[in-house]
Amino acid sequence: MPDYYIRTPEQNESRGPFDPMKLQTLGEAGQLTENSLYYDETKEEWVPIALNKELCAQVFPERESLKLKINKSKKEIDQQEAQKDPGGHSVEAMLDAADGNTAEKKTLRHKKESFNKAVSVSATGLGFMMMASSIFLLYPHFEVIRVIFDESNYANLINFPFILLGLLDFVLGILLFLSVTEVYPILRGRGMLTLGFGVYVGWALTDPILTVIAAAAGVGIFLATISKRYSIMLLSVILGIAANSFLAYLATVGRFNDFFQSIVFQIIAN
Repeated sequence: MPDYYIRTPEQNESRGPFDPMKLQTLGEAGQLTENSLYYDETKEEWVPIALNKELCAQVFPERESLKLKINKSKKEIDQQEAQKDPGGHSVEAMLDAADGNTAEKKTLRHKKESFNKAVSVSATGLGFMMMASSIFLLYPHFEVIRVIFDESNYANLINFPFILLGLLDFVLGILLFLSVTEVYPILRGRGMLTLGFGVYVGWALTDPILTVIAAAAGVGIFLATISKRYSIMLLSVILGIAANSFLAYLATVGRFNDFFQSIVFQIIAN
């Protein structure tokens, strides 16, 4: 049985001579690895132990045994995975449980992912809703707003509650585009106000379709502030944007001019 001189790749100083049994002892002690070099007298050069399969098997017998286990046939591995423990759980299920991949944790993970997606679209969607609502409320008052600002008679805005509400919606829209979610409690009340006001406007104008659209606008705003599931949030955002945008469109074609002109307070005399 030949003896060998060894050294590490980083050092030039060699040790030895050692027989394979001594090399095995050094390997078990962690002083030797497969990357360690031995002097091959036939080649007259230093060679990694890993390249000499016979020597490697002698020095690291446990690693060779592990390689044999890893190289089992696919059929044997499939048979092992198909085995079940006495409780009826598959090996795969047991491994999932050990890794924390239980059905309960997967459900919680799915809910968290759904919530994060919902949050990502909530503020922007509500921002578009409030901008559309501000157009719906402010456009019919365009001429009034122009006169107030031309005369710098800003106090007169108090006589026009829907102008104030439209300005509030505009400010809320800006804040939502800036992801200021602290305004959500205000938006919930705003959604309920839109719902109630929409029903009233539809009734006053004897238009059931308008009633439904205005109610949908309020429901969309409200649900978008409380939904935690992405699917519900997406439906709420689509509903709210579509309904509020349609109300804004109707305002631009003069559908509400007569109605808004009839609702003017006389808190401050002109």
